[in-house]
Amino acid sequence: MPKYNFVRLYPVNSIRRFPHLIVASGLLLITLAVNISMPLFRVYAEASGFSNGQTSLVFAAYIVGMLPCYIFLGGLSDRLGRQPVFIASVCSAGLATVIITLKPDVYALIFARFFQGVGVGLGMGAGTAYISELLVDHPLAASRAAGLATLYTALGFGGGALATGIDLLRGIQLIPVTYYFLLFITFIGFLLLFLLPGLVPSGGQLIRLPYFPRGSLPINVAIGICWAATGIVVAIIPTQLAKLKLTAYAGICLALVNWAGAFIQPFIRKRNPLGSIKAGLFLVPAGFLLVILGCIKGWLPIILLGTSVVGLAAYGFSYLGGLDIINRLGGKQKARAVSGFMFIGYIGFGIPAVCLGYFADYFGIGNALWLCEGFITAASIWLFFVFSGKNYRLSISAAME
Repeated sequence: MPKYNFVRLYPVNSIRRFPHLIVASGLLLITLAVNISMPLFRVYAEASGFSNGQTSLVFAAYIVGMLPCYIFLGGLSDRLGRQPVFIASVCSAGLATVIITLKPDVYALIFARFFQGVGVGLGMGAGTAYISELLVDHPLAASRAAGLATLYTALGFGGGALATGIDLLRGIQLIPVTYYFLLFITFIGFLLLFLLPGLVPSGGQLIRLPYFPRGSLPINVAIGICWAATGIVVAIIPTQLAKLKLTAYAGICLALVNWAGAFIQPFIRKRNPLGSIKAGLFLVPAGFLLVILGCIKGWLPIILLGTSVVGLAAYGFSYLGGLDIINRLGGKQKARAVSGFMFIGYIGFGIPAVCLGYFADYFGIGNALWLCEGFITAASIWLFFVFSGKNYRLSISAAME
């Protein structure tokens, strides 16, 4: 790895000393854009006369933009370099914010969500790798990079929705002030990224298909189930709170989903990973049930509690435990195995939420939610027994040796 004289190349002191924090801030900007308009989803949809099913296309657009980039273009920054790919990802996220600011309706939102997905798909892997290479002299560069990426993306995914929600307490508006503020700081961040070192590309394959090692199927299904609950909660919260005249609180709920899991991670890292997954499978149907009851009864505190529990399960226990095991099972194909794990997770996050929207149009939102609760509960119970079985525990232990 080549050494760089930051003193000579970068006169700005903070960039010279902490270039990795500039990249981490770029991840923050990308993820802030993803959910900044989330509290207004139903407002935009109602103004355009969209049904629940049609509104769910907003979520599909994000997955369509993100998954191909994340899964199949994971090697792009290896070939072209971290800096240009990461700059492109920030530009894509910024373009999404420009689109929804210029035309605040559901049609523009679908295009904006696509570009948000592209930004996340390109930026997450490139940004984390960029941080790791900038910290090459740090004794724990990889774990330090992963920790920074996790922290800043969690702040972004939750912070965008929360900021807009707080702004909406002043009254519902199609273009909240948070859009303009995000555009401003994204422009500043975009300029700062050009001051970072353009590290030499490492080379490698452009397309790296996901890999599913032996014994990983239940682990991948578990993250799919937990993230499905999260995707459905994120999809229904703006609509249900709008019915209760509580649109401004959608941002708080969405922040809790993301931040609860991020908060618990440092405290459970040393737990048995299989035990963490089982804890997530216990919590996710319980949290989803609380969200349903809160929406039906109009109890905001119960909705807030339910979203927090779902976040703990999906982004805390199940994610951390599953990622630990997948990393061990992957062996030399660790990166591809993690891509497979994330692929199933994002499929779970996106597709059930889209299906729920159309089910709600035909059977009513209440019936659709109870159907989802039944499926999540049944799948969680089945997986809980699979993970508790002696045969599976022995097979996992053998595979990880």
